[in-house]
Amino acid sequence: MNKLFQVGIRVQVALATALMVVGLAALMSFVVGKRSGADLQTQIGLGVSDIALQMADELDRTMWTHRGEVSVLSTLGALRNFEDVREISSIINRLRREIPIFTWIGVLDHEGTVVAATGDMLVGMNIAQRPVFQYGKNGQFIGDVHDAKLLAEKFPLYNGEPIQFVDIAVPLVNDSDEFTGVLATHLSWEWADTVRKSLFGGQGIHQNVDIFVISQEGTVLLGPDQELVGTSLRLDALTEAKRNHVGWKISTWPDGREYLTGYAPADGHLDYDGLNWSILVRQHVDDALAPVFELRRDILIWGTVLAVVFSIIAWWAAGFLVGPIGHMANAIEAMKRGEISQLPDVRGAREINILSKNLQSLLAKLTEKDAALGAMKHIAHHDKLTGLGNRLAMDAYFEHAIARADRKKGELAILMLDLDDFKPINDRFGHAAGDDVLREVAKRLRRCVRGGDLVARLGGDEMVIVCHVDKNGATEATMLAERILHEILMPFITGGNRVSINMSIGISVYPEHGHDPEKLLERADIALYTAKARGKNGYVLFSVVEKSSDSSTSRA
Repeated sequence: MNKLFQVGIRVQVALATALMVVGLAALMSFVVGKRSGADLQTQIGLGVSDIALQMADELDRTMWTHRGEVSVLSTLGALRNFEDVREISSIINRLRREIPIFTWIGVLDHEGTVVAATGDMLVGMNIAQRPVFQYGKNGQFIGDVHDAKLLAEKFPLYNGEPIQFVDIAVPLVNDSDEFTGVLATHLSWEWADTVRKSLFGGQGIHQNVDIFVISQEGTVLLGPDQELVGTSLRLDALTEAKRNHVGWKISTWPDGREYLTGYAPADGHLDYDGLNWSILVRQHVDDALAPVFELRRDILIWGTVLAVVFSIIAWWAAGFLVGPIGHMANAIEAMKRGEISQLPDVRGAREINILSKNLQSLLAKLTEKDAALGAMKHIAHHDKLTGLGNRLAMDAYFEHAIARADRKKGELAILMLDLDDFKPINDRFGHAAGDDVLREVAKRLRRCVRGGDLVARLGGDEMVIVCHVDKNGATEATMLAERILHEILMPFITGGNRVSINMSIGISVYPEHGHDPEKLLERADIALYTAKARGKNGYVLFSVVEKSSDSSTSRA
């Protein structure tokens, strides 16, 4: 009974597949027969207009994205205050490497002199008369496609022609909202040509389309025909695009041939108003209609052939593949949901059995490997005695902590800790007692910090805490130091002995006392030794050390 039922399903799938393919072939032949000629012409016209709209949208989105990147870059503190030209140069060169579309990025002072630039190009030159400064100092400026003036000799030719740019510039102001200069960028126009070539190249019935970008004045900015680039077009389709219309027409181009011409305006994206470009996409009328009759014939022939082939394949696959594979897929989904812990044995064709066994083996090995890697990572990043993080964990933590602090406009507090007179404990009670004290110190330090903060042991009785704080970082850091001193002040019990110990703490704050982890640790260490020199059992903020040093220098 079950076997007859299985055979019935396979026959039903085969017949359904055959009927579907034959029906689809008949339907397609009918549709093409009814809509050939003028109707297909309409479909292709709508297609080229859609390509024009997509090209316009892609150009506007790209310009909107890079305009936003320049605006965000202008808000960085280094660019706002001009305090460190080397840091400014590092930032803009990093952006140039990460986003090559920015061919040139320059930071201009309030007089129009280039103080920093990618590759140091034009540094020291005054370009106050260039549009990027003249318009950029008054607000966000986006300039249309133009030839390179000052940078013409700095870059290679593109398609045998000098490189062209699109400008983006924004004013720079300091913390007092005073104008300090202009952030100017040149975007290589090559990206638009790349979009034109790759995004819509050779798609189905539109494999012979040509895409053109036209300026507000009607000048061809970009196209496959270099002879048309730089010339003015007078087409009714272009007139419609300038009226912010989307559609298609049959237009006669300068070569005297008729083309299906799709048009669309590049009218901006979100709060970007655009540069009033127009996009034209054309396909020769003869190329568009040639496949009509050939397509009708091929649909009928191949529809019949495929109906037979797919019905046989479907009949075979329904019994030998669909059932077992579906069972395995359901089991994998159940495992992902946590409903089962291992895959069941699935029986079917020999390959299905092999696949089932190999999947089981692979999942088992991956589980073992994940567990082993997790254990190895934990060992590599943690101190064996106290369970605290080690220097490797601290280095990894700093990398993410600084990025998070910058992103959330917060600060980091770095506390360097050292137990006062720890050696006498080892000498008097033994190293085992000293280890007990270190472990208990680690527990108390963990209680003093939040879950996302780091407590690490650097070696011996030297430890460090890195924690996230708000903008008033020094105040929060000193409050944490006082809490730690209070916790450590409570006696320790080791081997039946009552032990009391104190701690000295040095504090530095990111970014007030430095941007580099090593510099922050070094300054926290200086503050620590100052705390010890002042009698131990206390904390010192690096700012206090700086002021003392400045005061001593002024008295001298």
